[in-house]
Amino acid sequence: MLAGSDIAYIFGYANDVLQSIIVIFGAAVVLYNIPRLKRGTVQRSFSALIGLVVLVYLTELLVSRAVAPGAAEFLLRVGWIGVALVPAAQFHLSDALLRTTGKHSRRRRVLVGLSYLGGGAFAVVGLLSDWVVGPPAAGALTPRLSGGPLFPLFAVYFWAAALGGVYNVWRARQRCLTTTTRRRMTTTLIAILAAPLGVFPYLLATHPTAEMPLLLWPVLLIGNLVVSILFAVLTSQLAYFGATSPDRVVRVRLFKYMARVPLAATIVLLVFVLVSRAPSVLGLHKEVLLGFAVVATVMIVEWVIHHYKQTFERAFQLNDDPDVRRIQALSERLLTTSDLRQFLESVLAATCEAVRTPSAFVAALTPTGPRLEAVIGPPAPLEGLPNAVLQRFSLSSGNGLGPDDDPARGDDSFFVWGDYWIQPLYNQRNDLLLGILGMRARAPQPDLTLDELELLARLRSQAAAALEDHILQQEVFAAVEGILPEITALQERRSAAAFGGLPVLTAEGSQPADELLQDPEFGNMVRDALTHYWGGPKLTESPLLQLQVVQREMEGHDNNPVNALRAILAEAIEQQRPDGQRSLTTTEWILYNILEMKFVQGRRVRDVARRLAMSESDLYRKQRVAIENVARTIANMERSITGDDEQHLESLPTDPEPVPNG
Repeated sequence: MLAGSDIAYIFGYANDVLQSIIVIFGAAVVLYNIPRLKRGTVQRSFSALIGLVVLVYLTELLVSRAVAPGAAEFLLRVGWIGVALVPAAQFHLSDALLRTTGKHSRRRRVLVGLSYLGGGAFAVVGLLSDWVVGPPAAGALTPRLSGGPLFPLFAVYFWAAALGGVYNVWRARQRCLTTTTRRRMTTTLIAILAAPLGVFPYLLATHPTAEMPLLLWPVLLIGNLVVSILFAVLTSQLAYFGATSPDRVVRVRLFKYMARVPLAATIVLLVFVLVSRAPSVLGLHKEVLLGFAVVATVMIVEWVIHHYKQTFERAFQLNDDPDVRRIQALSERLLTTSDLRQFLESVLAATCEAVRTPSAFVAALTPTGPRLEAVIGPPAPLEGLPNAVLQRFSLSSGNGLGPDDDPARGDDSFFVWGDYWIQPLYNQRNDLLLGILGMRARAPQPDLTLDELELLARLRSQAAAALEDHILQQEVFAAVEGILPEITALQERRSAAAFGGLPVLTAEGSQPADELLQDPEFGNMVRDALTHYWGGPKLTESPLLQLQVVQREMEGHDNNPVNALRAILAEAIEQQRPDGQRSLTTTEWILYNILEMKFVQGRRVRDVARRLAMSESDLYRKQRVAIENVARTIANMERSITGDDEQHLESLPTDPEPVPNG
């Protein structure tokens, strides 16, 4: 039979492990949200809430390991800062969720500021004095702060702010009309209770100096387990707010991150704890066993995630859409330029072997002339190839010899050009010249045997098929690239309209913040300012200088409004930058590359089009979409400062909040 002290030790140890898991996952969520803080208030307030909860759990975890005198009290008082500010952060988050649905209120924003002010006051008083919380009891096995004279007042503030936040989320849920948003807000309403339930110091209001009763340990464990589950649910729901990517993309990114960072770290922690307390094996030191166990665990976890990634995605329905599966299959079977070159080199090597020639090449026909795709041996000088030869091959493509013609007549399809024999490469229907196959001549005139002609015809058909597939693939890419800006804009409107409803769907561009933002020429103002980004009357005399966001930026630019406007333009351009390493060929980087190269670097249209491998007309079309995105971003920046969107909404008739059907 285990003694009561042994049972308490086991419960305490299990609680430490559970708290460690909460700290790991909470810190991982904060790190995940750092690049996404610019999305809006929801992500920022949620990150603050999670960070404060992590601070509370981390200090409680460290207290049980403190050995220096006074260290436990110091850690507990540091953790008290998180306890005091959690209700304010939760109320802030609830206000952000309610504003997302279009319900704005200056009074509620004042309450957010007052809640932070009250929480900060309780945090400072608790950190520097014993008025709210007192020192731990002397000799306690589980150190914890005691309640001070003002603790009941703090409890009233704590639950008033916490329940106010719950009420705000309930109001936000009532305003959700679509099935998806209503379901997410319902889940959020339940999960948002995790923070106050998890960090409130209940024991300070009961027995501040007594040891924790044995029966309370299971309650504490179950409570921490419920809190961890609620935080996981809350994270999974709030990850969609402010994201312009489709929901499936957000789910996949969050799943992969959670599997590779906090879940892997948690498994390593559990293995570390188990091995460190297990008996020695094979007479080895525990340090050696720990090293092998940790390394093996990391490798196995990463292997499982990598090998069974698609299985997990299907099990959790992360990428279960048929369109997504088709795109994934296409991406796995793409014929890249490197793949094309590798295959053509194999065809050329076989050609050299079949006709006993030292070198050969394949060139594709482009609007600017032949382009060398692959070569075996020294390359041929294609610049000297007569256009008459190509015209002759093109004219004969409809009724001349193709790659599948009788090889006995193959000599008619040869053209002798210097030291090379040239043959055309047609498409499958023999009505389009795709390129040419050249090989070093072994005689003044082609002298191939019937067997050699038959082998060469087969190799030509494979080279032509590869060129045709690559051309078709490039046409698909060009079509997708052409509609990508429109798809991006549609995804942004979809994300905004999920909770914004009528104002977002009926507004042209962003929600107007003042008369300047309501001006139909606002987009042209932004375009003109970008055109004279480095100086000119369209920048120095721009109406955008009247924006409040520009006026505020002047303080950091020696009160120079032009420099302030240029900084705002640069910031708006930078917000169009996708995550990851910059690329000149990836489709999601097109809009940012156009803005940065055309306006910031000041390059000519022709140079930018050439660098981005697109026509000038296509560049102008995508540039228009990019400028619209910049204008929308600047409008959002102005709206976040002035709050005119709230004035506009509050000036509308105060109809009762809609009650969703069903």
